[in-house]
This record gives sequence, C-alpha cells and structure tokens, in this order.
Amino acid sequence: MDPKVKIVATLGPSTNDKESIKRLIESGVNIFRLNFSYGTHEEHLETIKSIRESAKELGRTVAVLQDICGPKIRVKGLGKRVSVKRGERLYMAKEATEKAFSITYPDLIDSLYVGEDLFFADGTVHVKILEKEGDTLTLEVLTPGILAEGKGVNIPDSNITLSALTQKDREDLRFGAKAGVDFVAVSFVSSEEDIKEARSIVKESGGDSWIVAKIERKSALERLDEIVDASDAVMVARGDLGAEAGLFRVPMLQKEIIRKCNEKAKPVITATQMLTSMVNSPYPTRAEVSDIANAVLDGTDAVMLSDETAVGAYPDKAVTVLKETILQTQDSCTFESETKPHEREAFANAAVELSKTVPSEFVSALTLSGYTLRHLSKFRPHKPIYAITPNRSLINKTAIIWGVAGCVAIEEFGSEKELTREFLKEAKLKPSAFLMVTGYLGEKIFQGKSVRYINRCDLEQTQ
Repeated sequence: MDPKVKIVATLGPSTNDKESIKRLIESGVNIFRLNFSYGTHEEHLETIKSIRESAKELGRTVAVLQDICGPKIRVKGLGKRVSVKRGERLYMAKEATEKAFSITYPDLIDSLYVGEDLFFADGTVHVKILEKEGDTLTLEVLTPGILAEGKGVNIPDSNITLSALTQKDREDLRFGAKAGVDFVAVSFVSSEEDIKEARSIVKESGGDSWIVAKIERKSALERLDEIVDASDAVMVARGDLGAEAGLFRVPMLQKEIIRKCNEKAKPVITATQMLTSMVNSPYPTRAEVSDIANAVLDGTDAVMLSDETAVGAYPDKAVTVLKETILQTQDSCTFESETKPHEREAFANAAVELSKTVPSEFVSALTLSGYTLRHLSKFRPHKPIYAITPNRSLINKTAIIWGVAGCVAIEEFGSEKELTREFLKEAKLKPSAFLMVTGYLGEKIFQGKSVRYINRCDLEQTQ
C-alpha cells in the first residue's frame, strides 16, 4: 500500500547525487525540494537532470519543487558552524570581521534597538540585543543552538517590510521555468500580488509550474484566504511562522491553514522540523512521530523533510519513518467536510460517495488542468485515485495531491472505450470495476461532466 499523504524531501550535500536520489525515491519520496538559497544554476540543473533520469529508470512519478529564497534575512560571513551556549555573547555587524558575523541585509541593523529579540535558524537560537555601538550589535544568547552560514534571521517585533521577490528570485524563477520545474515555492508571501507576480514571470519565461505560497509571515495570516485562492498549493512553513507569529500559535495555525486549503481543494504541505532528531540519530522521538501523525490527521496533502535529508546522516531512514507513520495513521482519518459541495464539484463528490457503496477498486479522474482531480481528492475517497489527462505536463504535478496513486497521459483517443482501454493498459491495471469522473477537456470527446461506473462487462466490451 502506498501512502496517501505525499512525501517531500530536500536535497543537499548528504543526498545530492544520483544514487542517493534513487534510494530516496525507492524509500517513498514523491517530490524533491531544491533550496535556491544555496547552489548555482548549473548545479541545480544537474540535480534536476538526475531526478528526471532516476524517476524514469525506476518508473515512478516524481516532481521537482523549486524553493526560491525570498527576502529572507540570513547569516553571512560566519565561515563555519558554531555551537552557541546560553549566556554567551555574540557580535553582529554591518560588515563581518573575525569577531562579528553579518547578515544579508546589513542596513537593517540601523533599524534594530537594544532589548529587541532576534531568532536564528528557524527560531532555534534566541538572542536579545544588549548593546548597540555604531554598526555593531552585542547579542546575548537566551536559547542555545547551532549557528551556520545561510541560516535565517527573524525579527518578529520589527515593522520592517520587504518585497516577497528579490532580483535573485526573479532570475531563479526564469531559470526554473526554462528547466521545467513542476512547482515553485514563493517565500515570505504577504499578499496575492506576490503570487501573481511570480506566476507572471514563470509564464513569460515559458513555464507552467504550479505556484506554492509559503505561509510564514504575520501579514500572510491576515490575508490567508486571498493567498490560498491565488495559489495552486500552500506550504505551512512552521519554522519562520513560529518565529514570526509565536511558537505556541503554530499548532492551531497549522490546523487552520490546512482546513482552509482542504475546503478550497488546494494541496497543502506541512514543513519544518518533522524529524529534526534524525539529522544525527537513526531513530525519531515519539513526539516527532506524533507530530507527523497529527499533520496527517489534520488533512495535510504532503509532509516535508529539510535538514533531515539535505545534511542529515540518515536520510533514507528519515523518509522511511515518514512513510511508516503515514501508513499507520491514514486509515484512521475520517474527513467529513463541514461545507456542502458546490455545484462545480458535485460530480467529484458523487463519485466519492458512490465508491462507498458500489464495488470498485479505485476512482479515476479525467482532467485537463487538474481541477477535477483536486476536487476528487478533496472528498478523501478511501479507494486509490488515478488521473487520466491529455495534458502531459500535469503528470508530475499530481505527485502533490493526496491519494493519487498514478497518472496516465493519453493525448489522442477517439472514443470512451478507446480511452478506457488505453488508460488501463498504460496504468497496468486489471480492475473488476472502477469509477470515472470526467472534467472539462476542451475540444475532446467529453463535453460535460459525468460520473461513470465501469464494471467487468463494460471492460470486456472494450477489448
């Protein structure tokens, strides 16, 4: 049995080679995240090539998620990983020296004041500004942890505002579009305008990536509905969200964001510190396993690993822990939508309801854009979901949608029987019966929505 909740894994020094990528796919990875805070375009292009080749060789549907940096403030000029202790003094300046490190937006130091709190590395290191002398700040460590080059800096009490897309982001978006990435995660989204700008750049560059909004700012929470509506998918970026909105708000914010995404049939990824202990340990903590299970029960479409697979010592085991936890949890999920299906999703809902009554091995969706597929997934059928599409670029994108077990591209067909025959042949399926819901296919043979029940007698007639 395959997990209905999908697995996203970040590639990095521990896994950035073809053999590691293959092992991760075999362990259960559906989507690989490329962090564009690190690496060159040439390096990322080579990684994308390795992912595509590995997926083809293994016969798996695997997607590529490009995660652009955004205006995130990061540690600069530190040189090496440093373990800091409670009460220790650190120095941060506009220009890095032997004594002080800097940040990627050094002029922001002018706006900081004594007594203000700063957080590093997804909020794991908490410091307070003790002194400010010229361009240099003296910081006192309140919560110990690890500081490293490129780690994020959060200033939750500051009124500093930065555009969601930097010049580097725009260049990265153009690169990603030409490289054919399947998803683009936009960091530090504040409004729907950030999503629209990213989408415009991707389209102008010849790409068709789905845009994923990372929810990590207070301003994003204030405009959550409009951001979800404007996006193709959403990421609950719990690290920066905790540092920005408050650590103790994260559990309920996670549930709220997932609920809104479920209602709007938008795929949602739960990310950050799912299995942090497995960066250095072959075993998870019980609390981490419970966290994964809770995300599954909340209704997330996917869960994501970051350092665990990028720099961790046990990347394959971390993926296996995710997979096993999902499998042990998913059958206990009972998703009952609080809202009635609206008219455009009535057929998808009907197919799911029928699957509870009539003998069927799976539910399939005939879809051009993925709309029908997403709404079929919204109602969380207990049976596997298969997608059929004339749009070949949709195949990898289905890797993010809850419950989708496979997708087949059939670009040309003359009749429903021919389509059914080709679908079952390509998907290597021999069902006794299944359900098919059709969506809008433009000029194709199906001109309207429908739900079809196809049993063995029907199947024999397609031979």
